Amino acid sequence: MTSHRFYPYLVIGIAVLSHGGFALSGQGFTPFYPFIQDDFNLSRTQVGIITGTIFGAATITSTGFGWLIDHFGARLMSGITMVASGIAVASMVFANSFSTVLIVAAIMGSLRPVGHPAGTKAILDWVSLRQRATAMSIKQAGNPLLAAIAAALIPPIAIAYGWQFAAVALGIFISIGGIFILAVYRDKETSIERKRSTKPFWQGIKSVITSRDLSFAMAFGFPLVGVQVATLTYFILYVHDDLGVSIIVGGSLLAILQVSSIVMRITWGVISDTLGKGRRKPILLVAGLLTIIVLLTVAFLPQNTPYWGLVLVAIGLGATATSWVSLHSVLLSEIAKPSEVGTAIGYASTLSRSAIVITPPFFGWISDVSNYQTAWLAMAIGIVVALFFLGFVKEKPHSNY
Repeated sequence: MTSHRFYPYLVIGIAVLSHGGFALSGQGFTPFYPFIQDDFNLSRTQVGIITGTIFGAATITSTGFGWLIDHFGARLMSGITMVASGIAVASMVFANSFSTVLIVAAIMGSLRPVGHPAGTKAILDWVSLRQRATAMSIKQAGNPLLAAIAAALIPPIAIAYGWQFAAVALGIFISIGGIFILAVYRDKETSIERKRSTKPFWQGIKSVITSRDLSFAMAFGFPLVGVQVATLTYFILYVHDDLGVSIIVGGSLLAILQVSSIVMRITWGVISDTLGKGRRKPILLVAGLLTIIVLLTVAFLPQNTPYWGLVLVAIGLGATATSWVSLHSVLLSEIAKPSEVGTAIGYASTLSRSAIVITPPFFGWISDVSNYQTAWLAMAIGIVVALFFLGFVKEKPHSNY
């Protein structure tokens, strides 16, 4: 089966399933929040603690799972942990208090980091250099796509049959995805070859941390992921509070932003594979510069901005501030040694989730003590700092082009 010329395209689909399937226990779980809040009479702060628990647990396990993927392979780690993730989500049926919800959320979050490095490893192994960034971009689009489907299906199921029934249904779907990966996907290297090339955990971590180019590439990604999440968190509040847009219109603008992000995640990859001839750094530089321009535009939007102007801004934010991540993953995977791709992506995910914890509250604090304009300007400065680090990254030459 792996010798078939269409197998790399099947691998891309599996990578989408891996990345998006695990994300269903994070972003895809948010449609349950109104029902959980009503069921246990939770405050908004307590609802936020659920999200913090999921991503906090993921931060702790990201690097370790990355190393395990390098050691045992993407098939075994992705398949087994996705089945376990589905079981964890379905176990919400037994939640009878806020504390038990948090316990299950911690288990869900601890398993979540496998999807990104496993999908990245699979694409790096099976997809040719000329299509790699495009494939990685399609993989990254799996996250918002499956999350959007979950957002559409979970509320009506929860209303009709109860949110815990909906959690069981979602858990079954995730577990079936894991079984499918185990049945269909095959690692390119044999387990013997992998064990020979994979270093012990701490030695592998040391190798990744002490890599000059990986360190600068990760430092570049830290401000970017913070700006990405801050944008998604506060955009609807900004247009409502500062520009006087209704919540319904703000929601439509956020939806436009998300669609733009999905399209441009793929488009940036295509541009890198074609016009960029496999080079990632110049395309990321262009994306970063455009992000600064869009953030400055957002910062100085007048209150009487027409709807079509806000639509253009939403498209611009989706095309820049929230769509760079797939190309950054390609850059990291190509800089890393083949035996350390999972470790590198896992460690980078740990750093990026730290940015997720830090940046949105920082943005909110600035907007509270000053205003939204200052907060958006601070985000633009963050991108300038990111591009400074990108300047020190040296890409590996691609002889295939």
